[in-house]
Amino acid sequence: MEKIVPVISTTTVGPLGVAHLPRLWLKVLLHYTGRLPEGYRHGTGGSDERTLDDLGIDRDTFLAFMEAELPSYLECEAWVRKHATKLDPETIAEHNEISKRDKPEHFAAPQRAYVGLDDPTVRNATLLNDLDDWATLHALVTKGTIPRLAASSLNAVFCERLKALIDETGATHATLHVDLPAFGLSPSQPAGAASRDGAALDGKTPSGKVEARTGPYSAWISVYGGNGEKAALERALADARSALDTVLGET
Repeated sequence: MEKIVPVISTTTVGPLGVAHLPRLWLKVLLHYTGRLPEGYRHGTGGSDERTLDDLGIDRDTFLAFMEAELPSYLECEAWVRKHATKLDPETIAEHNEISKRDKPEHFAAPQRAYVGLDDPTVRNATLLNDLDDWATLHALVTKGTIPRLAASSLNAVFCERLKALIDETGATHATLHVDLPAFGLSPSQPAGAASRDGAALDGKTPSGKVEARTGPYSAWISVYGGNGEKAALERALADARSALDTVLGET
């Protein structure tokens, strides 16, 4: 089935007036119908998860509803009105400031490179994501194909895989670290992270950890809480390395 680029901006609102909710709805809908291009978030991390957190919505419950019902946008809004615990005007106004946030430079730089923007002062997340969408759509329309996974999409891919790892192991938190300075990936900052809704960090010592060193980088995954099953961690790390190797192969 042909992929569809989710060209709804974070600044777009529906009747409820919540920024990013229409974009979140479209990305998740495309994901569950097999039409979301690789590298896009669909509920985990970034503005997706922040939107649900700000409105007091359980992420997994929302995603289960989207998968089961494949709702129209207004049906999605009706569900949000019923299940959100924080929908007062002040909360919505504060949430809508989301469109003004900047990306960390180690995420902004590869995205500027992907869209062909040679201006290091541009770090606004919404603007960069819009430009990313338009560049991807342009490639689809003019060349008939969507570019392969780009460095700017790695964090989204990592976070989604870590969320699956949490579900698989029963962990409360999972992190991925990559030591690859050329891509702005420092071992001091997670390249991806995910947590179970409402879960507190279960101690400072991971219940499981696996590491791999290959070629120009090293990477390791840690989980906190749960069973820390080594085989599950190794599969997750292999998937993360596969995504990273794809990007490295394109550079």
